[in-house]
Amino acid sequence: MRSILIASFSLLTLVLGSAAARAAPPDPSGLWSTGPNQAVVQIYTCGADTLCGALVGFALNATDPTPHTWNGTSQCRFVFITSLHPRTRAWFGGIIDPQNGHHYGAKIRLMSPDRLRLRGYFLLPMLGATRFWTRYQGPPPPADCRLGPHALG
Repeated sequence: MRSILIASFSLLTLVLGSAAARAAPPDPSGLWSTGPNQAVVQIYTCGADTLCGALVGFALNATDPTPHTWNGTSQCRFVFITSLHPRTRAWFGGIIDPQNGHHYGAKIRLMSPDRLRLRGYFLLPMLGATRFWTRYQGPPPPADCRLGPHALG
């Protein structure tokens, strides 16, 4: 009887421990700056336990045209991060290069409340490149995605 109790307790501890290890990673939703004089990306919920990301702001002069995708459509509001699903410590999904339309794997991990790591890769995360984004602190991007030329520092 005692061995059954010990075995049951051990099994319960193992199950609870593995459930804690599978806990969802921190939610990276919000506005992110991709770098000085680059772009603002909005990461948002797009389904059950799914996140997506769209380009919502560009640091442009008054005469600069809004960037366009490989197929000639505006990059403003272009959804280029797709189907991110939570795993143990990061979100995994896909990313589309707006300049050529190529699809890659994506891994996003919140390093701190104001710092995000994006890894775009081909086949395996080790075959890719990493970018760090910071939380965007400026005013909400306008509907036409045009930010001032110094909005992203």
